[in-house]
Amino acid sequence: MTNSSRNILLGLLVASLPALALAQSQPAKPAPPPRPKPIVITTPTPNQQWQRQVDRQQLQDRQNQNALREQLRQGSLDRQRANTTDPALRNQLDAADRSEQQLYRARQDAAARQYQTLPQPDSTRTVPARAGTAGR
Repeated sequence: MTNSSRNILLGLLVASLPALALAQSQPAKPAPPPRPKPIVITTPTPNQQWQRQVDRQQLQDRQNQNALREQLRQGSLDRQRANTTDPALRNQLDAADRSEQQLYRARQDAAARQYQTLPQPDSTRTVPARAGTAGR
C-alpha cells in the first residue's frame, strides 16, 4: 500500500467515525400519543329551553302579523287598481306595491335575523374524552 492510498483510507476512516458514533447511540423514543380532546356537551336548563320556546313563538307571531298586514294591504291595493283607469295612477300604485313588498320582506328577514342572533341558551360543561386505542 502506498502512502497516498493510506492517507485516503485514513481520511475515510476519520470522516466515517461521527456517522458510526451516531449509529451506535440509542434511538430516540417515539413521541407519546396526543391526549384526546375533551368532548363538550351542552345541555340547556329547563328555564333556558322555555325562554328559547318563547322567543320562537314571538318570531312566529311577528311573522304571522306581518303576513296578515301584507294580505290586507294587497287586498286594498287590488281594489284600488280595479277602480283606477288612469295609467299614471296605476304606475304609482305599482311602484307603491313594489316598495311595500320590499318592506314586507325586510320585516320578515329582520324578525328571523333577530331570532337567530339571540344568545343560545346553553350551559356548557366539559367532559374528558375516553382514551382511544392509539398508542396501544
